[in-house]
Amino acid sequence: MVRKRSSSAHKREIGEALRDARERANLTAAQLAGRLDCSASKVSRMESGHRGVAELDLTMFLANCGTPRKEVVELLEVLRESDDGYRLRPHQERLPDELRSLIAQENLATSIIDFEPGVVPGLLQIEDYARAVFQWAGLFDEPGIELRVRARMARQQLLRRRDAPGFTFYLPEQVLRAQVVPVEFLHDQVMHLLRISSFDRCTIRVIPENACPGGVLGGAFRLLRFAEHRPVVYVENQTTSLFLEKPEDLDVYRQRLSRVAGFALDGGESREWLARLASEYHRAKDGSCERPRTDLA
Repeated sequence: MVRKRSSSAHKREIGEALRDARERANLTAAQLAGRLDCSASKVSRMESGHRGVAELDLTMFLANCGTPRKEVVELLEVLRESDDGYRLRPHQERLPDELRSLIAQENLATSIIDFEPGVVPGLLQIEDYARAVFQWAGLFDEPGIELRVRARMARQQLLRRRDAPGFTFYLPEQVLRAQVVPVEFLHDQVMHLLRISSFDRCTIRVIPENACPGGVLGGAFRLLRFAEHRPVVYVENQTTSLFLEKPEDLDVYRQRLSRVAGFALDGGESREWLARLASEYHRAKDGSCERPRTDLA
């Protein structure tokens, strides 16, 4: 049994920010250690989240990387936050996809399991679908929407990264039938899901409507697992994101995940289901049928 090292999402977020600052400065760990008059192993421990970081150490680290003052102040604020197993991150003007906290955890994760009962997850959305979601939300003007659509499309590189985490997405049937976009774009979205599900490290599992009524499985959440750290559960709403690490919270979401998985088709069955739905959307956009409806029996 692999022993989980003492590290938290809070420490890993700080460590990832430090590593990013060093790499942007084109410095090796040994070169930066020379500037700081410390060992390269200390730099490595700070970046891995296995070592607590003092404010002075953090400030000196970033100063020697030429990090802008604004970023230094922001990271100091993160450092001063309590590390008690609950992390609440405000979105402000950013998308959840752009939160440093989330990106840091995703970059280190070995597997990510995502349950999304509302819309197709952002990592799986095509451009037209993403744009329609932002338009329905009504929170941004057109230039703001376009900026966020481009950011979401760029974020999807995580799926194609050579060392990408293993992904499992659970999608209720209702999500794939919601008339978020015109039928031709729904067809394109489902075809995109079929392509993504062919990736080696990506599985999409559909939850049929006749297997479980919509809404009874609760809200969206994401379970991130790591090679050397405890898992983290990520949940979000309109304005904030929450990271949970306490064992009792993780147990609740593991039970929910087991329930979700029990209702879902497996990967192969889901691909067949998606292919049938894509075919029906194709006929619908050609006007050969009024409303697509796939038999899930």
